[in-house]
Amino acid sequence: MAHSRCSNAGCFFIFLSMTTFAACGGGSGATTPVSQVPAVQNVAVPVQTSDGWETAHVSDVGLDERLLADAITEIRRGRYNEIHGFLIVRHGKLVLEEYGRGRMYERGSPDNFGPIIDFDRDELHILHSVSKSFMSTLAGIAIQEGYVTSETQSVLTYFPEHADTNDPGKAAIQLRHIMTMTSGLEWNEWDVPAMDFENNDAMRYQRAMDPSAYFFGKALIHEPGTSFYYNTAGFQMMGEVLRRSTAMMLDDFANQYLFAPLGIRNFAWEQYPHGPVHLVGDIFLRPRDMAKFGQLLLQGGVWDGQQIVPDAWLAMATDEFISVAHTGFNGYQGYGFH
Repeated sequence: MAHSRCSNAGCFFIFLSMTTFAACGGGSGATTPVSQVPAVQNVAVPVQTSDGWETAHVSDVGLDERLLADAITEIRRGRYNEIHGFLIVRHGKLVLEEYGRGRMYERGSPDNFGPIIDFDRDELHILHSVSKSFMSTLAGIAIQEGYVTSETQSVLTYFPEHADTNDPGKAAIQLRHIMTMTSGLEWNEWDVPAMDFENNDAMRYQRAMDPSAYFFGKALIHEPGTSFYYNTAGFQMMGEVLRRSTAMMLDDFANQYLFAPLGIRNFAWEQYPHGPVHLVGDIFLRPRDMAKFGQLLLQGGVWDGQQIVPDAWLAMATDEFISVAHTGFNGYQGYGFH
């Protein structure tokens, strides 16, 4: 759907929504001088709505109200640039909800950012590459529902028009390999500017007349499953696998099997002009609904007593499939299914 603007009882998580503009050093757009922003004295209990979240005060779940009040003060004073949303969930309860001011992502604008707005709980926010984690979750659901046999299936099973690829070794590329970015195909995405249309394989894949042909046309330079390289096209290929296997548009499948069971009624997914959803990472959700996804994982795929995602799938998807040395990461990081 197009959008113009874009328990574990012992665990808690924090969800921040912000722009990549801020991460690159952009300004907050605040109009009130920092010295005039009053210090926060008390942390308010998030508003109880009908969206499925039980709310509570931070002190009710053992968190330090003073520290969090100071954090909110610093956010409001712009210390961390653009923080659009700051939510904390603990013991399955939403205990902190703060929204800020900043520039929203807007496809088609010169720098992909629109006007400065005041964010609130109902404003949809782009997830960028966090969308990939939703994709692998949908893959687990598709396997549970019998649309896909197994994560060990060859990707070529779903692209018979490319079965005569010039390298028979490509038949060994499994669904789990494209979800862990270990297809073994030669790929140049991370080492060149993202908008380098001539040399960035992700951009060339998106502009190709036949994207799957471009994907399978790349040389196989590593045994599948043995070498990590960031490959956005694998994410998009997985989306096409689900579209072909379910005979449903991906946003419709997500709505039926994931969003609706989570009580997520308001979401958006960028679309290409010819219909399919844009799979680079363009899901838009409310921060409260994004937090539901985190809680769903903490609870082993269960929400409101319903097993939405197989627990075994989540255990496998969040396990370390391969260790990767990645520029910008601190040392070696494990990578699972997106």
